[in-house]
Amino acid sequence: MSRLRSAGGGGHDEATTFMSYAGPVFPLTLAEENDALTAVREITLDFAPWEPFWHEADFLDEGGYWKSGTDIGVTDDYTLQNQAAKDQTVTVLYPFVSSLRELETYLPTLTLDGVEAETALYVGAYSGGFEGAYGRSLLEGDPAGSDNLDYAESWEDYAALLNDGTYLANALADGPDVSGIPVTVYRFTDPYGPAADDAAPNPYIRVAFDLDYAETTVLSCGFNAGWYDPEGGTMMQGFSLRERQRSGDPEPYYLVILGQDVQNMTVGGYVTGGTDADTKPLAGCGVTVERYESDLDTALREVAAQIYREIFPEEAPAVDFETCYRAFLEYLLAYGPLSDDPTDRYSNGWLEDVVSGAWSVDRVCWLATDVTVPTEGGVTLTATMAKAGSYDFYCVDRGNQGVYGYDLVTALGSCLTCTEQRATLEDRGFIEIVRQNFGFDLEAGVKTVSLDPAEPHYYLEVRRRSGTIPQSPPESET
Repeated sequence: MSRLRSAGGGGHDEATTFMSYAGPVFPLTLAEENDALTAVREITLDFAPWEPFWHEADFLDEGGYWKSGTDIGVTDDYTLQNQAAKDQTVTVLYPFVSSLRELETYLPTLTLDGVEAETALYVGAYSGGFEGAYGRSLLEGDPAGSDNLDYAESWEDYAALLNDGTYLANALADGPDVSGIPVTVYRFTDPYGPAADDAAPNPYIRVAFDLDYAETTVLSCGFNAGWYDPEGGTMMQGFSLRERQRSGDPEPYYLVILGQDVQNMTVGGYVTGGTDADTKPLAGCGVTVERYESDLDTALREVAAQIYREIFPEEAPAVDFETCYRAFLEYLLAYGPLSDDPTDRYSNGWLEDVVSGAWSVDRVCWLATDVTVPTEGGVTLTATMAKAGSYDFYCVDRGNQGVYGYDLVTALGSCLTCTEQRATLEDRGFIEIVRQNFGFDLEAGVKTVSLDPAEPHYYLEVRRRSGTIPQSPPESET
């Protein structure tokens, strides 16, 4: 049986800054402050996903190998209590860290008194920033730059996002509207050309045109080669017929033009995807080109819907198109060619890169539901979810190989007062504790601790216990 201890008695004073930080478990909050409501919080960190399982692999002599997860299960209970003389109906918001592409794994489930609640999903902006690439810094003398993603590295980074409330307010507000921005769209369909051979190892379609870079912005989808000459006022975009035939890449391809239209467009085939002027032309290549006027919202929705169907092919994905489209649009306006401060990472205007970034980066999300708390008794809201561990990459040995970190914050981003908070560790016999400030003591059987509300951050860093992965295949069932 677990014994109860006040937290803060074990481990180091400071948590590790991991190379890959998964973000903390956040506390429940309210859409609007309500002093009549308080809560008692009980959070459980469950290492059941660390149970090893046999993965069959016919190419191995043993027929497979043992695997285990590094996520944990989190159960975050809140007993909501009403101090007022009348019932209180409020909108509660449960925050969590995830990318849109990983929502299928990390989307919590909320229940009210054991019954699953209907929820609405709100997503915040990218939780990190950008940094220069090492090679770029050397070649261009630009140590700042903005070629690479720079993810949040610690709970303090999330505190900087959430402390003043604007991050959540933006997530709850309406998204940007670009329907009033006119664009010219070039839509390319039905590309054709000869199969690759020695003379034409990688048949390519090139689209070239003239433009004034100061007056025209070009966004594209489907193209994977480009040549840019601002001084000469020319641009080329291209795509590989061979790769399209091999992978079945979908059509159509798009050029979305903002500002002045491009001029003198030419389309032709070439023997390879190089952008050199002396690359040999290739006969028998072509593509159907349609030009039409539209607005930016309509054009971007068409592109985003095509990519959405590729990334989320299932009938009922965890995240709907409207949520994904808004995240993409906000990301494009914040970091893409349409930003007041565009990043180097998206300077070529390729919308697939922007979409991939928007839907893959970590962000704080919220599940919202309405709760009525009566004057007598309480309501129990429970969030259950998988939580990824923080870790160091295997290519760098900083003494943390095999160590995973899991952390929580007691009040960050919340206007709900928790009069008590307790944490329980279900270690399942799989872990040894490396560093912590909870006060768990597995040898002494202390697996439930009280959390100090004055301590903003609790962390637990563990590694797998030796001998908890079997060394031989499972016995065949008879």
